[in-house]
Amino acid sequence: MDDSGSARTRRRIAVASAALALLASGTLIDAHAQWVPHGDLAKVLVVHECDETGGDVAVSRLDPPTVYVCDRVVRLVRARDPGAEQFYFVHEFGHIALQTSSESTADCWAAGELVAAPNGRRLLRIAIAHFRARGDEPSARYGSPRERAERIRSCADETLPSWDADGPSHRNANATKRAKAVGAIASAPR
Repeated sequence: MDDSGSARTRRRIAVASAALALLASGTLIDAHAQWVPHGDLAKVLVVHECDETGGDVAVSRLDPPTVYVCDRVVRLVRARDPGAEQFYFVHEFGHIALQTSSESTADCWAAGELVAAPNGRRLLRIAIAHFRARGDEPSARYGSPRERAERIRSCADETLPSWDADGPSHRNANATKRAKAVGAIASAPR
């Protein structure tokens, strides 16, 4: 084999090894049908460095545009609510896309992006349940987790009304309506 063929083979092996290492470490997020940065956001640097996140799942910096991800915290979130970590990731891109430090604005942007993304509606349902389960611990930046969950749902509804029509909350509500209707029919005078 000549030098160029040998170098090409070494590069392929290196790329394959790096991909396998990322896959084995769990840092790659489920690749089937997910949100991916597009346009200028595709150029944003993503750094896996917990020291920069201050204990959060992810943080962003506007100058230069960078998203820092803490894989250790991602694994903790994923262990409890698999898929919720994606919301945090997309949220950080919202800060960069809109050049804002507003957490509410980044939440709404992320909800709008995910509601239109492949598999995004499922991830939104998971993120909403994740925040609801965290209770009412106050946060000056985000509001309570329950408030955050409702803000995310509301923003998704603004982007795509009835986005969750096939989701569990709507199925349960429809089942309750059907049960009430059946009960009303059964108890109606004949």
